[in-house]
Amino acid sequence: MSDVFVSVGTDHHPFERMLDWAEMLHGQLGLDVLVQRGATPARNNLRSVDYLSQPDLRAELSSTKSVVCHGGPGTIAVAMEHGHRPVVVPRNPSRGEHVDDHQMRYAAELERQGVIDIARSSVDLIRMLSEPRPVSVPDVSRSTAAVSEFERLVGDLLAGTAPKRRLRDRVLIRRTK
Repeated sequence: MSDVFVSVGTDHHPFERMLDWAEMLHGQLGLDVLVQRGATPARNNLRSVDYLSQPDLRAELSSTKSVVCHGGPGTIAVAMEHGHRPVVVPRNPSRGEHVDDHQMRYAAELERQGVIDIARSSVDLIRMLSEPRPVSVPDVSRSTAAVSEFERLVGDLLAGTAPKRRLRDRVLIRRTK
C-alpha cells in the first residue's frame, strides 16, 4: 500500500517529468509513493516498478489513497473504477513524451466533465495532494456492463459457440425494390 500511486502507462516514450514530480511528492510532502514507470529509467530515491500485471495494478489501486497518472483512457478508467478521482498529468508531445496530443485533449474533456483534475505544473500537483480534494466517483456501470458483454461475445466467438447468422443477415448491402 502507498499514499500515492503514480502511473506513467506503458508507452515506449520516457516520462521523466512525471518521475521528477513524483520525487517532489515524496521529498516535499513525505508521502509514500509507488511509481509504475514503464520505459522511464528508475530513480534511486523513488520506489518504482517498470510494469504491473493487471491483478497487481488493481490491488494497488484498491489500497492506495491517491492516484496520479498519465492521460491514457485505460489507466484513468481503471482508477475511477476503484473509486479514485485521479490527478492527471497528460503526456505532452512537444516534450517528447508522446507522438501526439490525444492525452491532452482527452484529459481536458474529462476535466471539463468534472471527473478528474489536471496538474499542469509541479506546484499544482503538490497543492492537489496536500489539500483535501473532492471525490467524484462516476457511474461506470454502463461502461463496465459493455466491457462484460464484449468479453462474453468474444468468448463465445473463440469457443465456437456464437450463434450462426443466416447469409441474408450478414450481407451489408441489400437490393431494394
